[in-house]
Amino acid sequence: MTDKQVTIEAKLHALQEAFGAQLPERLATIQRTWAMVQEGADAIVHKDLYRFVHSLAGSAGTFGYQQLGNQARQLEEFLAQLTDVAYHSPESRATINNALAQFETLAVDGPDNVDGALSATASQTVPYTSHSKTLVYVLEDNQLLAQEVVSQLEHFGYEVESFLASADIILAQQIRPADLLILDIVLPEGDLEGTRIAPQLQALNDKYVPSIFISARDDWEARLAALRAGGSAYFSKPLDFAALVESLDQLLDSNVAVPFRVLIVEDTVLLAEHYATVLQAAGVDTAVINAPEQLLDAMSDFRPELILMDLYMPNCSGIEAAQIIRQHPLHRSLPIVFISTEGELNRQLNALKMGGDDFLQKPITDLHLVAAVSIRAQRFRGLNSQMRCDSLTGLLNHITLKLTLEHELALSQRQKGELSFAMLDIDHFKSINDRYGHPVGDQVIKSLARLLSQRLRKSDTAARYGGEEFALILPDTSLEAARILLDDLRQSFSQIIFTHEGREFSATFSAGIAMAPVVSSMKGLIAVADNALYEAKHGGRDQVVLSQIEQ
Repeated sequence: MTDKQVTIEAKLHALQEAFGAQLPERLATIQRTWAMVQEGADAIVHKDLYRFVHSLAGSAGTFGYQQLGNQARQLEEFLAQLTDVAYHSPESRATINNALAQFETLAVDGPDNVDGALSATASQTVPYTSHSKTLVYVLEDNQLLAQEVVSQLEHFGYEVESFLASADIILAQQIRPADLLILDIVLPEGDLEGTRIAPQLQALNDKYVPSIFISARDDWEARLAALRAGGSAYFSKPLDFAALVESLDQLLDSNVAVPFRVLIVEDTVLLAEHYATVLQAAGVDTAVINAPEQLLDAMSDFRPELILMDLYMPNCSGIEAAQIIRQHPLHRSLPIVFISTEGELNRQLNALKMGGDDFLQKPITDLHLVAAVSIRAQRFRGLNSQMRCDSLTGLLNHITLKLTLEHELALSQRQKGELSFAMLDIDHFKSINDRYGHPVGDQVIKSLARLLSQRLRKSDTAARYGGEEFALILPDTSLEAARILLDDLRQSFSQIIFTHEGREFSATFSAGIAMAPVVSSMKGLIAVADNALYEAKHGGRDQVVLSQIEQ
């Protein structure tokens, strides 16, 4: 066990002990609230009882009190079914009293299995980066709204946990910090409780965690308090979920620095390793090849944003290699930076004329290398996005989709693998535009684009084919696997809630799928998938149809 693991385990033990120390007061609060209900308290107190039991059910298992958590969950489910009158029936009173008595016994017994509980928790928290999904915590005392927020965010691939009480989210943030916080401002503890605990939650993490505030209040005081508490966004209730998700995406994207990908082509092995080491230390992803004939395969696998290439290499010069790269339409704008001891200006200019974008002269300092590569890669990323991507959705545009499909199809054929291609179309989209307006229609298109972006693998490609139509390239994916994926996406999209002037609505899409090598050309794949989409649309919509072409 490493020192870091020992430190984390000690912290987990301390937090478990803190939870155990709080348990008597939490159970006493539940007992007092139950006594008030039996004495005839109103519906508000009934909700308080439910909230306290729900809070216990959601937190006990995390700290090793698994049986207590299970019992609290059962009582929570029982309370959820009761009407205000049913609380006072003899059967209900007996059930609740028995459950509360069992709570006391389990609390006295302590954690079920200290070592097992902690090791299970540690496996979830060490390392934090083991989670592939972005973790979002929601603090909202309205359980129905909290569940709706969880449901909507999960459609877009986020991992979401909700909490009804401040104490529970604080403990959770200590154990497993969230990547983003959504906090209600008005909580039972106070009108501005959400803004009060936000700095506490922020202080529990080494990195900055964006926070979004939500509230039924839309006044200056509340908004100012949210701003002073470090809030990055503010949404009034009722929530516009599409806008909330878009804000969440933007905040998380701005906090994630995606490393540049640089392919180094240098026949001197030690020099290539030096360049790679320097760039990696600066946060750049690198791949190294020592022979230019490996270039095309390396580019397919690594997908570089910049090539750093020696000008003079045996068997093939850097200029010749650059000209071969430029033969492929997908790589015509890819930056190629030559690096050489060549000091003659005319030869440098000739190298640029023949396919290069810049020239670095050896020897080059490490600092200069990092700066030169980063500046050019950043510029390429920005220009590439503008040229290749649809302005509304950020997905690839129609032209780039075809180039990418051609490239992926050739790679699939070379590797003798499978590739599925899907066409998607939003159902009744004209009706959405006519009824709610084009800005709302754009929001529906952006939501589907966002869903595709977050639910696909890095190796997959999503594009806006045109209007309300989309396309997916799925390498190493069979027809059946593609169908399962598209059906899952279809169901998730149908559950997304859109709002316009207080009205809620949802949308669906239809899809058709074709597969290579059954269909062997780029144009053929598009045509066959489009025919399958036509069948889906005319067969009732909101469904996925597979191409019937047999192998």
